[in-house]
Amino acid sequence: MDIYKELIRERDAGRRAALVSIVTQSGSTPSATAAKMLVRADGTIAGTVGGGAAEGRAIMVARDVIATGQSQMLAIDLHKNPTLDLGMICGGNLQFYIEAIMPNRTVYIFGGGHVGLMTETICRTLGLETVVIDDRAEFANAARFPAAASTHAGPLAEATAELAPNASSLVFIAMRGHALDQEALAWALGTPAGYIGMIGSKRKVLTVYQNLIAAGFAPEAFARVRAPVGLEIGAEGPEEIAVSVTAEMIAHIRGADKACPLTRTMDWCGTAQEGKPLSAAS
Repeated sequence: MDIYKELIRERDAGRRAALVSIVTQSGSTPSATAAKMLVRADGTIAGTVGGGAAEGRAIMVARDVIATGQSQMLAIDLHKNPTLDLGMICGGNLQFYIEAIMPNRTVYIFGGGHVGLMTETICRTLGLETVVIDDRAEFANAARFPAAASTHAGPLAEATAELAPNASSLVFIAMRGHALDQEALAWALGTPAGYIGMIGSKRKVLTVYQNLIAAGFAPEAFARVRAPVGLEIGAEGPEEIAVSVTAEMIAHIRGADKACPLTRTMDWCGTAQEGKPLSAAS
């Protein structure tokens, strides 16, 4: 198996991985210097660094590297650690470099208006790739968004035809009306995008939710949708709203959702549908 092809496949799918390489060795060890192994997010592997308990230890550390995104060195002395030498005739030293393989992240911004423009600017400042979609050509073009990876204008069914978000992608919806936001959200729910955020009042969000439920979407599909989108910072104006939205994106990327108790996912709409009042934390 070509490990590098597997690595590219995982990145293209938006999945994290870790590449384990033997960088130094001495004495009797189970594999040669420069041996490599790819550890996927689900714990499966491609390639080998010699097998046995030492490889098992490397896989365990690789799982931590995948979770944190921080590469590590791992040194193993097969003389001093009989547990790792169990069942092996080796007795040397190994040093692994375990490299975090992080997928590229793309933000799909629906709506090239004032909020979309500011959000796209901040996203690029954060090092995120951006793609802008709008039904109006004057709001989604290379002149308005010169540094975006691409812009797509026209009816959403056509503008989104060639887009393929993966599990690491983020979708932000801020178009010019309920119907367009609803259409964009329906598209996003059909993708594996890890983050979906939609701008709007709680009443608007509930209306969109009810319409999509009536169209056949399952209630649990909305558990990954942040709506109303953004952190509660009292934002006013496009610039501050963009800061609120991108701050929530950072929290998602860094796995810091628990640090943001006011962050909402759209499954609160199910509670509202049961007749319970909309609270400030809804």
